[in-house]
Amino acid sequence: MIIVNCSHQQFRTRTPGCYAIVVSTENITLNWYFGNNRSMLLSNCIFRMGGAAALLSNRRADTGRPKYRLLHTVRTHKGAADECYGCVYQHEDGTGRVGVSQTRELMAVARDVLKTNITTLGPLVLPLSEQLKFLRSLVLRRVLRSHSVRTYIPDLPTTRNSRLPSS
Repeated sequence: MIIVNCSHQQFRTRTPGCYAIVVSTENITLNWYFGNNRSMLLSNCIFRMGGAAALLSNRRADTGRPKYRLLHTVRTHKGAADECYGCVYQHEDGTGRVGVSQTRELMAVARDVLKTNITTLGPLVLPLSEQLKFLRSLVLRRVLRSHSVRTYIPDLPTTRNSRLPSS
């Protein structure tokens, strides 16, 4: 995501007609754990080897060709919080074998990061009508302290036709 964001910034400041190739790989080879600690064995099951690549362009001639169009990039950094910083870390087990350990807080941290990203992206991609419905439910719940009103969850299928690019 950082590379995509850098490419996006470069496209804004550089002359038109530029290309960027973004390649993302996942390689667990250096962090493969051979011990018996369960919290360290979990990463062997979740992470494997794989990759993806994308060709980005800001050429006017390429305007009608892409399947997707990058409109917004959002990065969330939660490393300053202790529970976020320590939920995945590399260390040695009791026998001296190095592995990546994951704590129980990982799911809560992931939920918090996802919530922050969606909150940041919501105003960028949701149409005004959906934003107003959400704001109305928020005001009723928080200001009037009406617990009978449920928080409005935006209808994402209808937003596909609004401010998101077509595929």
